[in-house]
Amino acid sequence: MDISTTENLKTVRDSNQEILDYFNELYVEKLEQIQTLKTEQFELKIKIDELMKTLEVYSFKNSAGHNVFSPFSTTTTTQEEKAAQIEQELKELNASNAALTTKIHCLQADADELKGRITRIHTATKKLDAFLDEMAEEFTKEAVALEKEPIEEDLPVINHGFNILRLKKYDQDKLVQSLHTDILEQLDRTRHTLDSLSWLIKSDVNRAKVTLDELIDSTASMEDSLNAILLGLTGDIDATVPIETLLEDTIFRYKDAYPECVIESDIDCPDASIEIPEIITISLIRILCECLDNVYKHANANRVGINIQIYSDQISVHINDNGIGIDENYSHTSPWNSGLHRIQEIIYLLNGQLKIEGDIISGTDIRFSIPIEIM
Repeated sequence: MDISTTENLKTVRDSNQEILDYFNELYVEKLEQIQTLKTEQFELKIKIDELMKTLEVYSFKNSAGHNVFSPFSTTTTTQEEKAAQIEQELKELNASNAALTTKIHCLQADADELKGRITRIHTATKKLDAFLDEMAEEFTKEAVALEKEPIEEDLPVINHGFNILRLKKYDQDKLVQSLHTDILEQLDRTRHTLDSLSWLIKSDVNRAKVTLDELIDSTASMEDSLNAILLGLTGDIDATVPIETLLEDTIFRYKDAYPECVIESDIDCPDASIEIPEIITISLIRILCECLDNVYKHANANRVGINIQIYSDQISVHINDNGIGIDENYSHTSPWNSGLHRIQEIIYLLNGQLKIEGDIISGTDIRFSIPIEIM
């Protein structure tokens, strides 16, 4: 791809951002309209309730046939006529209420459609960013290749430092996207609801209470989203728990989540007093999760064998499944942000050894070892 094409893609990316900003403004406007109509509908329902109570009064007559509670003189209109008038008003108010409900539903549908468009455009922009980054890397590689003579027999060399930095940026981008989708959008909606609440407190206490309940629900939802993000960052791994227990609990969760796949595990830890650095414990659990995620998402296996040996100087792991196997050149053919690449780089950082092989007959065989180094 030449530079002019890249510039065109950048133009498309900038246009996407302008469209995204436009749709965001429309989305906020729709939410404000919905909030206004809900307030109007709330006031209308109060009027309907009041008329219903008045109608009940006119319908309740004493033994002489006269409504003792009626504020109207029986000399000007009969009870039946007044009740008919109220029923007509109720009919009109109910029709208005139904119309408001329909309008709110239509606006909500428009808002949902806008939100979908915003999400798709945001995703497309992110993909364009990633693609442009890859193109920049390709241009750099081509420039370097022109400076030296190619050696046809050279095998691809893994640039661990480059891959680790790229995976780090990938994780940061995912975090930013989650924060934008799950937190910032909710904060924006909350801000507009607060604006409405400040007005409702002065003008309509009942509606203010309803809006306050909506804010409480929104805050709880935002808290759940934040907890999910924090859980993704920390992994919810308590390194103070014995490593054998952590491994057993992790395997049990997968057994429970995927009962159709049989997991046979054997964890050998002769010395329970072994002190293992926290980062090694956390990394081992994450590697195990990446391996099992790969089995369930891609291997199409119904049996997994796990053998883990923990000694004073080293941890050795062997995982085998009876799935469809794996390309022997997986490190160069699989997506750069795949779980296997993540495993590869974590083990490299821990100065460990990794070997992955397999075929359609024997499935996938993963073996790795991590030295235990107490600093």
